[in-house]
Amino acid sequence: IQKVLGKARRAAAQAEEDRVTKKLKGMDEDAVPMETEKTETEEDAALQAALAMSMETDETTTAEKDEPIGPGLPQDFQGMYELFAVVTHKGRDADGGHYMAWVKSANQPQNVQKIADTDQDNEEWFVYDDDEVSPCKTEDILKLNGGGDWHMSYLNFYRAKK
Repeated sequence: IQKVLGKARRAAAQAEEDRVTKKLKGMDEDAVPMETEKTETEEDAALQAALAMSMETDETTTAEKDEPIGPGLPQDFQGMYELFAVVTHKGRDADGGHYMAWVKSANQPQNVQKIADTDQDNEEWFVYDDDEVSPCKTEDILKLNGGGDWHMSYLNFYRAKK
């Protein structure tokens, strides 16, 4: 719906801009003075603009509803994302230090425990430190806020939540 509404808004705005530009340049010889009633074309343009600004239209066809939301996104996508990887830098300045990668495990256990005093799952992750790979948990990822000699989240990778 958002894609269709956006297209209609842009088309209505462009049509209005073209009409005003023509009038200002005196190119529209058949134009009615501003004080007179709107022509049928202007009323149609105004109606289209109003429809484009509304959240729902009755003209939405099933073909428009079946349009993909975006590349690789499921039809029921609700705009929710999950963090699945982080690149961190550990060190006091950009000229020195160490980079590491933290990646969420694709295979999570059935009964994931919660992080103490929260509703957040303490899922399994892996930390890649050069040629060493070690397991870690979500609570470790939440500590990647930097400061001094600790890891600072540098790049965060998100994907559509399943």
